Amino acid sequence: MGLISRFTNLFRSKAHAVLDRVENPEEQLDYLYEKLTGQKKLAARAIRDATADRNLIRNELDEQRSEMQRAHDSAKAYRTKALKLEQEGADPTQIERYNDAAKRLLADFLKRQKQVEELGSRLEKANLSVNTLKEKQIDLETKLEDLRSRKEQLKSEWRMAKAEERISGSLAGFESGFSDMDLTLGRIEEKVKRKKALAQASTEVLAEQQAGAAIDLPLLGGVDDTDVALAQLDKELKMDLALPASDTAYFCVAVSGGGTWALEESLRSDILEKLNAVDNQLTQLNESGDLTQSQFDDIYPQLFTLIRQKGKLVGRDLTAEDVGATYHNPEFNFPPEDLDFEEAQKLFEGEGLIPG
Repeated sequence: MGLISRFTNLFRSKAHAVLDRVENPEEQLDYLYEKLTGQKKLAARAIRDATADRNLIRNELDEQRSEMQRAHDSAKAYRTKALKLEQEGADPTQIERYNDAAKRLLADFLKRQKQVEELGSRLEKANLSVNTLKEKQIDLETKLEDLRSRKEQLKSEWRMAKAEERISGSLAGFESGFSDMDLTLGRIEEKVKRKKALAQASTEVLAEQQAGAAIDLPLLGGVDDTDVALAQLDKELKMDLALPASDTAYFCVAVSGGGTWALEESLRSDILEKLNAVDNQLTQLNESGDLTQSQFDDIYPQLFTLIRQKGKLVGRDLTAEDVGATYHNPEFNFPPEDLDFEEAQKLFEGEGLIPG
């Protein structure tokens, strides 16, 4: 082995040793959680912006369709007058004037027809973008919830491993002090060695468990057995489309940038009571001047957790036809889930978000 290769291997081994001492799994887990939380807020903003762009396209499309119909109807009226004058033998100049007006309106009609086709294509793409972003947001929320539940468990296992390592190190140092003692202390030395072996075995077991947990963590974004089973279940449900449709009644709430959610009418009282409790708590804290950023971050997300637990997202879980007329007239409109603390202080006053 050449001198350069030896220096390279030495540097790598020292670098790995330094990184092992510096890396702290607890800090890494907290960082990963904060990173996913930030991505969740970015996803909510992206959905809000994409929804706004889609609505602009939709409004423009409706306006162009209206103008196109107006141009068609006016052209038809002018042409009708021209034909009537021809039958009456009227002045050709007057007839030509009506025909020219009809042609100009038809040219405008054809121009707007082309614009309507282009806007229709853009609206279709915008709808696809919004739906894709919402699917990614749901996937991100699932990952975040999974990490939240596993983070504390991994931290606990890491602290146990460090404690066991300290115990093993203490026993190892204690055992080394008996190397020169006489035969009478030999039995004690054997006992210490036995203790050390048991401690090392426990350390290895915990290290393997930690390694297994650390390896599992990136799989939050992968495909596991539950994903396969869920896909199979979806196939089975598609085969059961012949089942009679449910006649469940719903009422709707809209979340800015988060879609429209349908909630069962039979659960109205319970759901509104829980939503109102969170709303009242935030409003009372805000009006008394006691609401802090930390309290807001803990309490405000409870609104959306309850909506997701009790509701179904229209367009993903249900169609607008399943929900009925209430889809177009949500009973409550909630601000975005990533609402800033300063904006929240302006909203949570008086009756709050939910009157009554």
